Amino acid sequence: MQAQLRPENISGIGSGFDPLSPEVRRCPHPHYAALNRAPVQPVAGHPNFYLVSSYDTVSEVLMDPETYDGQPFPGYEVNIMSAMRPEPHKRLRGAIQSLFTNQSLTQLTPHIEAQVRRRTAELLAAGQGDLMALWANPIPLSVIARLFGFPEGEADLARLHRYGDAAIRLVIPLGGPGLPVPRGLVARWRQALGLLTALPPLLRLLWQLPAAERKALSQLPNPMADLPGYPRTGFPHHPELARLILEFQLEVLGILHDHLRNPRDEVVDALLPPYRRGELRLGEILSSALQILVAGYETTANTLGAAVHRFSTEPERLRELQDHPERIEAYVEELLRLDAPLQRTLRRTTRPVRLAGVDLPENAQLILMLGAANLDATRFDCPEQFDPARGNARRHLAFGRGIHMCIGAQLARLEARLALAELVPRLQAVELLPEDPPQRVTDKDIGMWGYTRLPVRLTPRSVT
Repeated sequence: MQAQLRPENISGIGSGFDPLSPEVRRCPHPHYAALNRAPVQPVAGHPNFYLVSSYDTVSEVLMDPETYDGQPFPGYEVNIMSAMRPEPHKRLRGAIQSLFTNQSLTQLTPHIEAQVRRRTAELLAAGQGDLMALWANPIPLSVIARLFGFPEGEADLARLHRYGDAAIRLVIPLGGPGLPVPRGLVARWRQALGLLTALPPLLRLLWQLPAAERKALSQLPNPMADLPGYPRTGFPHHPELARLILEFQLEVLGILHDHLRNPRDEVVDALLPPYRRGELRLGEILSSALQILVAGYETTANTLGAAVHRFSTEPERLRELQDHPERIEAYVEELLRLDAPLQRTLRRTTRPVRLAGVDLPENAQLILMLGAANLDATRFDCPEQFDPARGNARRHLAFGRGIHMCIGAQLARLEARLALAELVPRLQAVELLPEDPPQRVTDKDIGMWGYTRLPVRLTPRSVT
């Protein structure tokens, strides 16, 4: 794998790099050295979209939310915390941050520890299977369930998994231009039928929202639209999934109302004071819950998958952590740098601007290549090499930077550390299965880097 990442193996790519091509999605890393040499360039086949790479250039964009807006559609306010303009973002983040305080993380830690003990024991007892389904997905899903007060049975976690998958595929256009909208009568008929199934939960949700919030929903951009030069959502491709998004929001709303009537000493109760003070609206809680579900489970699951996959290809890493468990934290940070679970995100210029020597018009759509920035040789020595001992690994951009830095970054780090601290001492070896190779995520336009399936064979270690 490391040989593929060497700059000498990468040809110049000019404007021919397409982040949505299946080949790039399966393995984008070999292109990153060339991208970092040309930090701003147009995206072939996608007018008004520009690739932005290199550590300094990506950081410059992330640190200037006034010039580089997270809202992809001018004139609209998409109610997603990671995309909000600075003023509303500050208010919403300040309220939602109550879920991720040190007190909340301390409250969650015993639950995380119990989950990693249980899932690790079950994984090793099975001896063979899909690591994602058996271990990497259930751990963060159970934490998200506890965070929002969801039930935590296996069927409940499976439902939460479906909700998160639907959200990634549908409503968060933060990875780039999106796929072309399907045309023709068959596609339109399928879209109509799919959206029709969403009508009952939509009506139930609208009935429970205040009139002002119902009006705000009507002013959002049409998710079925195909606007040239702007990102497309996944609704035209997966209209049948819209129902799941609404059912998730109805569940969150039911939990919130239950806790308003009967407050407990649970993490989700931290949202009640800012809601009662008017600092949080119901719609904002619902959209934030959806984003936290996506950011809090799949990114962490992909980090756990990357950690164990590396044990299979570099078994010396496992031995090193067994001999020096204090290095697990550094191991996680280097994983986040080299295998960033989110490889790209989106910003829009609010005015004409010159970036890295390139003149950009107002409303240009910028695809920020976080994964490329993390492999910038001007920032990280031998960036293609996995080196947990590097002193500046924690300076990676896997969680972003600036006001929109991932709100759950510390929780994700905590989960990864605790999961590896439980698995590493108990694992003798892990092998990939030649007859059933890993399957990479290639069909989610948000820019996820991870596995849909990671079949492995595990040998438990005798611990005395």
